[in-house]
Amino acid sequence: MNPLNLHCRIDNIRHPRQQGLTLVELMIAMVIGLILIAGVIQIFLSSQQAYRTQESMSRIQESGRFALEILARDIRQSGFKGGCGQDVNVNILLNQNHPDYDATLLDLNDGGLRGWDNNAGPYKERMKGYKEDTDVLLVKHAATHSNVTASGNTPAQAANINLNGASGIPYGAIVVIADAEACDIFQNASNANENRLTRGYTGDKSPGNKLPASDNPFSKNYGKDMNIMTLSSHIYYVGASDANPNRSALRRLSFPLGTGTNDAIDDEIVEGVIDMQIRYGIDNTGNAQVDEYKTANEVNDWNRVVAVRVNLLIRGEDHKIMPEPMTLAFDGN
Repeated sequence: MNPLNLHCRIDNIRHPRQQGLTLVELMIAMVIGLILIAGVIQIFLSSQQAYRTQESMSRIQESGRFALEILARDIRQSGFKGGCGQDVNVNILLNQNHPDYDATLLDLNDGGLRGWDNNAGPYKERMKGYKEDTDVLLVKHAATHSNVTASGNTPAQAANINLNGASGIPYGAIVVIADAEACDIFQNASNANENRLTRGYTGDKSPGNKLPASDNPFSKNYGKDMNIMTLSSHIYYVGASDANPNRSALRRLSFPLGTGTNDAIDDEIVEGVIDMQIRYGIDNTGNAQVDEYKTANEVNDWNRVVAVRVNLLIRGEDHKIMPEPMTLAFDGN
């Protein structure tokens, strides 16, 4: 038998390579991934919390500035009689014998401010959800009404004030007329589209006027340069919010059309106000400088009040913004 010669040639021998991950490597990768994700989540949560805190603080500060601006503008005008001198008494032509006549709301001779310390005073039944143990502030003054001018002189015993155009002053509005020497107050008995103001019978609007005009004259014969204004009488208090009765707000009760039971208008000014405390600067020496600050209960003469210090406590809409309970300095405490 012939021998068999076998020749075998093997080229390009390939050794198998490892594919995939071992369990240990997979676990290490997962741990590293979890650490990275946790870091990203922590950064996100911190950024979100910082944003919520900043947003809440901004809203609170905005609400506070707006509320104080509204109060400041009204308070600065308190007691303004329309242009007559401070030593000139307003001639009241309103019907002071009417049951709805309220000197606190309508008489500018007793000062333009009145306050109640931690109680609602006599107007609680007209307030919406008054919050107990908060202060209440009344501000009254003559407010400018634009584009209303007399067309000529007005005799003292006149029942009407003739105008150059439609008055724009609603029927029942309390009107103050004045110049440097005198000032008078009455309730308008004419419609807003009439070219006159009338101090006659006011029907269902109260308190009405003293009648007849001939027996209850103006302080003087007025010229056509008289100032014609409406009376602004506002009560500021902390009450229930219109949007959420469970939250409180700074509210304003006003009397643009007299003091009748159904004539008061109650508006929400700023939501989130939970407390208002007021101190009144008293001038004891007559130099128009504050000698001391007192609460409303301690004020004996409101004509001596020359400054008002308002403290508002405002709560944000969001909950659990701060990590710990806060202690705040409020009203000196």
